Amino acid sequence: MKISCVETSRHRVQSRLGTLSCTLFLGNVNISQSAEQGGPVPSTPLSYDAVASRRHGKKQASNLPSSNETAALLQLDKQDLFTQDAWEGMLKISDYVNYVEGLEAVEDGAHECVENRLLLEKAWQIVANEFYDYKGRFSQAAWAGQLLHTLQDAGGCLHNKPQTYTALKFMVASLGDRYTEFLVPSKFRQALRRPQPAERDYLEAQFTGVGVQLEDQPREGAWIVDGCLAESPAEEAGIQPGDRIIEIDGYPTGSLKRSEMVALLRGPSSSAITLTISRQGFSHSRAVYMERRPLPQPPIKEAHILLDSSKRPAQYLRMHYVSSSATRQMASLLRQGQKDDVAGFILDLRNNPGGVFEEAVAEAAFFLEPGQPIAQTVRNQEVVDNVWVAGDLSSEVFPKQPSRLTTKPVVILVNTGTASAAEVLTGALHDNHRAIVVGQKTFGKGVVQFYFPIDDAGSGLKVTVEKYLGPTGYDISRNGGIVPDITCNDYPHGGLLTASDDRCIAAALQLIQVAN
Repeated sequence: MKISCVETSRHRVQSRLGTLSCTLFLGNVNISQSAEQGGPVPSTPLSYDAVASRRHGKKQASNLPSSNETAALLQLDKQDLFTQDAWEGMLKISDYVNYVEGLEAVEDGAHECVENRLLLEKAWQIVANEFYDYKGRFSQAAWAGQLLHTLQDAGGCLHNKPQTYTALKFMVASLGDRYTEFLVPSKFRQALRRPQPAERDYLEAQFTGVGVQLEDQPREGAWIVDGCLAESPAEEAGIQPGDRIIEIDGYPTGSLKRSEMVALLRGPSSSAITLTISRQGFSHSRAVYMERRPLPQPPIKEAHILLDSSKRPAQYLRMHYVSSSATRQMASLLRQGQKDDVAGFILDLRNNPGGVFEEAVAEAAFFLEPGQPIAQTVRNQEVVDNVWVAGDLSSEVFPKQPSRLTTKPVVILVNTGTASAAEVLTGALHDNHRAIVVGQKTFGKGVVQFYFPIDDAGSGLKVTVEKYLGPTGYDISRNGGIVPDITCNDYPHGGLLTASDDRCIAAALQLIQVAN
């Protein structure tokens, strides 16, 4: 996941409602300069003042034009400038503006109503300008209608922040994108790794458990495992994504809320817990006994594993997540591996949920020749936004250019828990024939999110803004993940392993031995 706490930048906006609608949302551009064809065109730029701000001489920032400005837009020839969906979206924006102008009696003197409405509009506009729907289901008209629907549901006035935050949560959830969401201040700080002291204490307690990640909703009377944290008790016990948790310590889970499930899974360090698990394709459920423990892990664990036919070792690197600290540690370990003349590298990305996109790009550059492509990022209208190339990466993002650190053979281990930035790294080395991929098909999360602060209290949006493709144009999201070169269904058993502990590591060692 790309962590970028930035406001919407105008030069990057590609509006959902076309060139003219970009003017509608952002202002400061003369329509007579934007429209290429016919219809009466106003000669003055659209303003960026709030409808409510025009009353009583108030001047507050706005996200929408006035009804007169909207009427001028609607005089233009829709066939020349808009798709049908975009035109319907324009009509619904017009309905919204008219509705707001009719709220004068409600908003007059009610400062919080105006302030909260502007917050709603700001969040709506960020999504309209920035959201990328990798499933291709986004409707401009539906999103425009959602703004009106949300304000109408509140009776025309959002009276306080809790009510506004609830409205924002449901409005953003209507997009149907599991990675795009509204975050209240405490959650936004946690997402950006800036928790306050009290929140830090809570997070430390939160990360004492068994490392099971749950899907958002139960299915067929049970909660489904979405993944396991690397090096967790759940991973070591062989729990897999898709497993159904039927009972926790003998208590049926079907009627439990998600918060109740999480509370039962957590507990004091070293305390015992038994999960009753069922798995598709197996006729009987099984009981899994585990002990809870603190879950935060260092970014990489490493070990030397000897090849069968020589005393030269392969270097095994288990990377738990993709981050700046993981990048620094990987660079150090690769240099040391070169110095020790290891036979090759086994990069274990099983159950690695990803992390920061740019760090995956830097890590891939450690293995590639200058000029080899790493990834492409794609924004609205399937336009390639950027091509990331080893040895020619942006100095703004990479003040110190990451360079190739090894030419030794590489094998990457993956499974269904390998996701996001970990898939970027996998795809970069696989598509450039720099690594052999062993394991299971990866998760298939080939999308990037930005974080946008939206108010002084600290709330914000996490928004999917683009997807990434492999060097050859392979679409990770559309294809549901990366298919390994060699299938292996074993799982990490915990600790620093030998080949006898893990069939996938054994397969990787054989490949490195053949390459030598």
